[in-house]
Amino acid sequence: MLGYVRAYKPDMKIKDYELYRGIYCSLCRALGRNYSPLAQLFLSYDFTLACVIRLACADTGCSFSPKRCPYNPSKKCMICGSKDVFDFCSHAVIITVYYKILDNLHDKGFFSKLAAALIYPAIALMHRKAARLAPDVENAVAEAIKLQTETETKTSPSIDEAAHPSASALGRIFALNAPEKHREALQSIGYLTGRFVYILDAADDLEDDLKKGGFNPFSAKDISSPQKRKEFASEIRGMLNLTQSAVLDAFDSLETDRFYDITENILLDGITACAEKVLEKYDDKPQKKKKDYVVE
Repeated sequence: MLGYVRAYKPDMKIKDYELYRGIYCSLCRALGRNYSPLAQLFLSYDFTLACVIRLACADTGCSFSPKRCPYNPSKKCMICGSKDVFDFCSHAVIITVYYKILDNLHDKGFFSKLAAALIYPAIALMHRKAARLAPDVENAVAEAIKLQTETETKTSPSIDEAAHPSASALGRIFALNAPEKHREALQSIGYLTGRFVYILDAADDLEDDLKKGGFNPFSAKDISSPQKRKEFASEIRGMLNLTQSAVLDAFDSLETDRFYDITENILLDGITACAEKVLEKYDDKPQKKKKDYVVE
């Protein structure tokens, strides 16, 4: 995932915001504990959703305790004691980042290749450990990358074909090792969230991909005039709204009350705010500051 799945702070209660930040900080600590401080640079809010949902579906509750942030000792964070959930998600973060780095090595942009080449030796070592500790995640992501490559070689693949590999991988990751009664709902939430993210990211990258000749399922779209750009934004909103509606239906079928408000905030308000942040550039509206929309 690519930074589009995060909470909408203005609509969160203070207690929910503190818990959400605590889960985020707990994932950060797991990356540092299992890999290195360098791994913490790959932390994002995207896999925080996976942590929230897996904690919500766990058989036991999650206890929080205040601890000082190693990078800001004057600040205390609420740290969750459910080590297994955060270890699992930290492995998933490293595996997905590794394959993203591999993709960047084949990117046409010089600076993308250079940055990927510099970080590759370190992430390759981390990936070796992550693949050993979480082989099911490794298989899910590796298969998705292979299928994605095959899809991108086709002539004008549909958005459904293009979004399926990454969405399928995320669905499998969400459902792995979860209680049986939650697996179907978790797989659906992961798949549909992955689809939402893929569509939004493709829309966000369209102008750059058209300039650089990169693959994009929307490359055939005409965005040469203000009117065409607005029509494109409207079409993307329609796709995203249908996908988001299905995500919320899957979430409603999840039989758990733990972290309900936090998850609903992310899947309803958070991803909507991030989508509008991306699409407003096609509406030719002045872009608002990110802090007006989402948790920082």
